[in-house]
Amino acid sequence: MSTPGWYPDPGGAPGRFRFWDGARWSAQTTANPHSPTPARVPARNDPQRSGKGWIVALAVLVALTLIAVAAFWFFGLRGPTGGGTAVPDENSSSPTVPQWDETSTPTPPPPNNGGSVVACPITSDKSSTSQVSGKLTADTLQVDQIDGWDPDTMYLDFTYDGHWQSKTIYQTGGTTWESNIGVALLSADDDFTDISTSAEQVMECLASSDYYKDFSGRVDISSAATTIAGHAAWHIESEIHVNDPDFPKVQGDVVDVIVVDLGSQDHLGLYMSCYTIGDTAVQQQVQTAMATLTVIG
Repeated sequence: MSTPGWYPDPGGAPGRFRFWDGARWSAQTTANPHSPTPARVPARNDPQRSGKGWIVALAVLVALTLIAVAAFWFFGLRGPTGGGTAVPDENSSSPTVPQWDETSTPTPPPPNNGGSVVACPITSDKSSTSQVSGKLTADTLQVDQIDGWDPDTMYLDFTYDGHWQSKTIYQTGGTTWESNIGVALLSADDDFTDISTSAEQVMECLASSDYYKDFSGRVDISSAATTIAGHAAWHIESEIHVNDPDFPKVQGDVVDVIVVDLGSQDHLGLYMSCYTIGDTAVQQQVQTAMATLTVIG
């Protein structure tokens, strides 16, 4: 875990939160997860848009997880019907937050609680698809760029080969509220293998762990199978609501996540876009670009 903030007390005290400063836990606890940073814990400046800081698994917990996995296999633990239980996902380990549920579709985080932190994989895969003018391309997944939008170096830790554009909607001080569009890849090594489950996992990560630091609730508009240029895909459209003191008039974003089976055993393709709720001009731009999403080659 690298993002400083209040998290459920790792000691297990019900209803209590303890501050994580990126290296250690505070001695102080609180019942309010929005309490000010403890004076003795140095606060870190998050330079990213309205909450783009990510959870990095602690090395000690990874070691403990590996020991638990070894014990599992050594002692041959079995379910009541004789079958084995799911293997823990070591890529998403963290001290106080839930891991991927590898056996069923994850449940969206509960609303109106400031966001339930989800442990998202931090991928080690690297690649960079050559870009062509006017397009955003990750492997064979491609979408048209939006004229007048800026190139963006946005990086989501659970993706790789990402290519993005952004448009600044509001700016106050050093904080910006942006709309984004882009494509990237999801590694099978990080358990992104099923298009519908992967789409849900991506939406959970965007809503609760990193992109929207002031997440207050999620309302799904649609979640359904689709096809992109003959390739199986899953499309989730959700309203992600926020309570951001820097942008009090902003309700949140409409977020589209489309996960596409590109025919590779190594990865899936990801399209993601977001626009501010009620911003019909940007909505039209995003939806026009989204309609060009295709698989080339």
